[in-house]
Amino acid sequence: MNKLILIFALTFLPLPSLMAQIIPKVYTKGAMKDMGTAYDLKVWLDSLPDKSNLFAMGPYDKMKGEITVFDGKPFFATAFVKDKAVVSQNWDIRSPFLVYSNVKDWEEFNLNGPINSTQEIEEKVAALAKDKGYDLKEPFAFRIAGEFAQITAHIVTPRSPKIEGYKPDVKSQKFFLENNKGELLGFYSENHQGIFTGSKSFVHIHFLKEDQTFMGHLDEISTGNQTLKLYLPRKQPVVRTAVQVNDTDFSKGRLGNIQYIDLNDLVKFHGHLCDGLVVGHLALQSALNELYPDGLVDRTNTRIVSKPSPCLTDAAIYTTGGRYQFNTFYVSDNMDGLFTVQRIDTREAIAVKMKKGVKPQEIDQLGSLAVKGELSACDLDKLKGMEDNFTEMLLSADPKDNFTLSELPDFKWNPVLKNDYIKTDILNKNISKCQ
Repeated sequence: MNKLILIFALTFLPLPSLMAQIIPKVYTKGAMKDMGTAYDLKVWLDSLPDKSNLFAMGPYDKMKGEITVFDGKPFFATAFVKDKAVVSQNWDIRSPFLVYSNVKDWEEFNLNGPINSTQEIEEKVAALAKDKGYDLKEPFAFRIAGEFAQITAHIVTPRSPKIEGYKPDVKSQKFFLENNKGELLGFYSENHQGIFTGSKSFVHIHFLKEDQTFMGHLDEISTGNQTLKLYLPRKQPVVRTAVQVNDTDFSKGRLGNIQYIDLNDLVKFHGHLCDGLVVGHLALQSALNELYPDGLVDRTNTRIVSKPSPCLTDAAIYTTGGRYQFNTFYVSDNMDGLFTVQRIDTREAIAVKMKKGVKPQEIDQLGSLAVKGELSACDLDKLKGMEDNFTEMLLSADPKDNFTLSELPDFKWNPVLKNDYIKTDILNKNISKCQ
């Protein structure tokens, strides 16, 4: 998965105020402008890590037809015989480029006709989305359902005699449909021209007939005056992640340099966004909020013990400012939880754990195999997809639902130096891409 959209607080607020709203992410693999004449296959649909509530579109194979995935059902259409379209379903298909999004819930709106072009669809969708508070700078999927007076759609055909279905000088077949019920699936973006939209358009739209006997790329449309149903992705809650910290103001300075640390800062320090980093950051956010209820974390007054994972230790060091050489950080694999955080002046110590059942067991099972070098390239992609989904869950739930805090009145600071832990996030750095 590409980098998640993250929304950060400008102040350190109580946890219930750390929630915002985002729309489901749109992803791309390959690009329209990069297909050339070879049409190299960039994505195998069966390798996509999450097929639930999946909506997607792209060319089928080496321009053998069209692909449209509707709510986790993969359709591909071919037109090898004149005036005949064939629609099939299978995950074992490939494409030179694909745009996709996992959308579980949709908001329903009325879309009034007449609509007489794809340009009018683009304009009406953009106007309604903007009116409803959607950020038009972020791509999103949309659906339009109803009965359409007239639709013209095409299915691409092979451009090389080496490919099944090739016809000289024929690059696509057009189909004309009248008074058909069905659904349009589209993707809107003002920043992906040449990627998944044309050079003069912000939309890419496919049509699927209600009885699933036809599917193709929308060229022309006429709706008459009837009202259609427009569906936009329902906005999902997401955690705002920022910690307000207090540091000294120069190398020999005074306390009082107040600044903010957010997840984006931590990602740059760690090297990538991952579920472990988000676990660490949100867990620490909860613990620090308990130790510093006024919301201002004195990093000169804080020390921490961390589990040895690369993600957790980086979150611990960066967020709290703890360092081994200054006796404010050490690593232990003999602790029950993720971290123990202590406020030095009061000696108050908090242990923070993840609740049982929050993290899917399969992530740890596949992760163990990855550490042993026993996962294939495609299985690594599957693991990444699962971790990305887990990350999204964490960022859409109140941290109080996922973590527990425990006071440790008898905690003893006992630093131990050990430097033979395995840095598990670099073990597969030279594995080839999934083909």
